[in-house]
Amino acid sequence: MPRLLPLLLISAALAPLAAPARGEEAPPRVRVMTWNIWRGGDRAMDEKDPAAKLAKQRRVADAIRSSGADVVAMVETYGSGEAIARELGFHSRPRGTNVSILSRWPIGRDLSVYKPFHCVGAAIEPPGAPPFALFSVWIHYVDDVWTDPHSRDGRTPEALVAADGASRVEEVRAILAGAQEQAGDLPTIVAGDFNSNSHLDYTEAARGQYGMVVPWPVTREVEAAGFLDAYRTVNPTVDRARDRTWSPRFPGQIQDRIDYIYYKEGSLRPVSTRRLDEADGEWPSDHAAVVVEFERR
Repeated sequence: MPRLLPLLLISAALAPLAAPARGEEAPPRVRVMTWNIWRGGDRAMDEKDPAAKLAKQRRVADAIRSSGADVVAMVETYGSGEAIARELGFHSRPRGTNVSILSRWPIGRDLSVYKPFHCVGAAIEPPGAPPFALFSVWIHYVDDVWTDPHSRDGRTPEALVAADGASRVEEVRAILAGAQEQAGDLPTIVAGDFNSNSHLDYTEAARGQYGMVVPWPVTREVEAAGFLDAYRTVNPTVDRARDRTWSPRFPGQIQDRIDYIYYKEGSLRPVSTRRLDEADGEWPSDHAAVVVEFERR
């Protein structure tokens, strides 16, 4: 036995240098969250008391921490992004007052396009893994066809599409074209509050849940640009109650899905999704958060 000791010590020293057997490493994953946090987090921007504002920002940070998200496409940041990032130990990249990106990994090259209030983009750089592009977006609304319970009374699908506003299609088209040009060959995720219902929800198969089939134009434009709806990819069967992101704080309004995480097919594959709208105490936003776990291939 004593003669074996030097050999054992040499083997132990070399063991960390040995390459792992093929198939032993788990596929790399990234958890992406999109969340409109509501005026800086439960309307934190309206708080005059700094302690009260910080308490609301911390509640948002707690929800993000509990989700396990690696990156967050945040909307209605309104000055809270840096404070929330500090609570999490995350990097942050704001643009304008509305949209921002938070990431546990370094945020590299700026990829932002369109107007500062509507889009921020950046290359996210996970250590030891290829970077990917993330864009946090907000699409403006024209007619509140997804809030007022009476906004659809007596209106046909054609009338609803017309009321949705051609300017919104032009906006999302410009954002997506710019994002694809800026991202180049990087795997690309576009996420945020689109203030839009989805044509993938208002289908013939789900007519019993929505009462009509509507080819909502904004989400159709995203699909036409070659992006896939990660949530609907993982959950192909429509369930209006399960899927809705608007609104956990206003149950009397139309309950619907208006927050999305889109991706380009290729090196990204969504493997699981969650909608989050519960916390200790009241959920700190009028929007639910959506988390998608992607496998990097």
